[in-house]
Amino acid sequence: MFQKEYWERKSLEERRSPGHPVVRDYVVPKIDWIRRFVPIGPQTRLLDVGCGNGFFSYYFDKICRVVGVDYSHQMLSRNPIGQKCQMDAGRLAFPDLTFDAVFCHALLHHVEDLDQVLSEMKRVSRKYVVVLEPNPANPLMFLFSFLVPEERKALSFSAPYLKGKLEKAGLILTASCAYGMIVPNKAPTFLSPLLRWFNFPQPWGMTHILVAERKSPGF
Repeated sequence: MFQKEYWERKSLEERRSPGHPVVRDYVVPKIDWIRRFVPIGPQTRLLDVGCGNGFFSYYFDKICRVVGVDYSHQMLSRNPIGQKCQMDAGRLAFPDLTFDAVFCHALLHHVEDLDQVLSEMKRVSRKYVVVLEPNPANPLMFLFSFLVPEERKALSFSAPYLKGKLEKAGLILTASCAYGMIVPNKAPTFLSPLLRWFNFPQPWGMTHILVAERKSPGF
C-alpha cells in the first residue's frame, strides 16, 4: 500500500515532463542503445509497463506503436501518449504474445512480486523483454535508494541478481550494461551539457539496461 501512496503523492505534480531537456538527455541515448539489439520501427508493437508520466513512452511513441500501462492514475493522467490504461503489472489484461517487445523502466524495485511481473511481461511478449533499473553500484544511486524507503528494494538489484530473475522467468539475456550519469528529475538543467559527455555504458552508470529474449515463441 505504501508504494501506491508514494505514486499518488501530491509532489508528483512537480515531476518533470517527458519533453524536458534533461529527461530527453536521459531517455533518448538509452533508446538508441536498446535499438542496437531490438528492432524497433513503425510497425513494432511495444508495451511500456509502469509507464508513469511518459518519460520513455513519449519517445517510443515517436518511433513505434506503443501502449502504456501504469497502476497510478495520477501518473498515467500526465502521460501524453494516446494509447494508455490503468493496469496492475502483475495481471496484464492482454492475450499471450500480443507485443513485439515489452519494456519497463524503474518498475521492478517497486512491485511486491517481481517474479510475477516478469512472468507477465514475458507472457505478452512475442520475443523481447527490456528492463531498466537503478544501479546500486553507483554511489549516488545507492545513497538515494538507502534514504528513500520506497526505493530501498533497489539496493539488491545488482546486474547478476537481475540476470538471475530474467532467467528464472524463462528469458535469455542477450545484452546488458550500466549507462549514463543523469538523474532525470534531479539533475540541474545547467549541468546537462556536461552530463551528456557521460552518456555511454560504464560500470558505475546510474541505470542498468538489460535486453532479454524468450527461449522460443511458445515458451
